[in-house]
Amino acid sequence: MSEQLKEYGIRQAKAHLSEIARAAAAGVCTIVTDNHKPVAMIGPLPMADTVQADLPTAPVAPTKQVSDAAAFLNALLGAPYPLELTF
Repeated sequence: MSEQLKEYGIRQAKAHLSEIARAAAAGVCTIVTDNHKPVAMIGPLPMADTVQADLPTAPVAPTKQVSDAAAFLNALLGAPYPLELTF
């Protein structure tokens, strides 16, 4: 392992996550292994300015249509209590 590349097992990475995050901010990449097999790499962001610009500023609305039953349930759950039903 070189100075610019560290390697941790999953348990070690979990225990040292804040250290790994600070190292990534300083430009050091860390390989996370599971049973000595690389499974992930934690490193610095490619370009922080462009990454921040690409992030959405508002939550994205779901594209899936809500069914009538789900809309009815949401309306019922959002009703003030006690709920008075007259049929």
